[in-house]
Amino acid sequence: MLQKSYKYIFFDLDRTLWDFANNSSEALKDILKEFNISMYVPDAEEFIEKYNLYNDRLWDKYREGKIRKPILRQERFRLLLKDYGIHDKNLVEEISCFYLNTCPVKPFLIKDSKEILGYLYTKYKLYIISNGFYDVQLTKLISSGISKYFTKLFTSDRIGYAKPNAKIFEYAIRSENAKKSECLMVGDDIANDIQGAKNVNIDQVFFNPDNIKPAIESTYTIADLSELRKFL
Repeated sequence: MLQKSYKYIFFDLDRTLWDFANNSSEALKDILKEFNISMYVPDAEEFIEKYNLYNDRLWDKYREGKIRKPILRQERFRLLLKDYGIHDKNLVEEISCFYLNTCPVKPFLIKDSKEILGYLYTKYKLYIISNGFYDVQLTKLISSGISKYFTKLFTSDRIGYAKPNAKIFEYAIRSENAKKSECLMVGDDIANDIQGAKNVNIDQVFFNPDNIKPAIESTYTIADLSELRKFL
């Protein structure tokens, strides 16, 4: 493939650079200890799996515009605790607040994140495009020590559109007066990141550490972030 001249690199954050699975699991384990609910939860891993199930379902609804941010944040824990026979509304609110304050400050990053960002930072302008909430994503960037690499953070709650909607990508591109041919999107989600970038006709890098077979092709596919050096 002929190497292209990119100037603007857009990254997804969760699961692409910031290790959501590890950080979220640690925060959920902290909840079990902090609120003394281990007696109701015999299996911490099951607790984490259930949370992820509800969280993913509610995020789908949020991206579709069916629910708003406060509902997502509360409902995932209401449903989770209900599974364990806990129906305390105040406790749901306390746990939700605790998670929101605890999870984003967890420092774990995907392997080689800092190294590749340090390399790219000297050659390109770097950005985040995320369906996460601005305040939370900014905290993650700062707490994990990678905020210095990024020029701007674009989030769905600030812009009003979520990936894969072309409008969030168009907003980011337009804000920098960039040409689409000079832009590249890097992400782990085939629907939101890869199809979203295709929707606005910019090249894509599918970060695929689990070596899944995607439903659509991407411009590039990598299993490790260090592989970005091959073409950038």
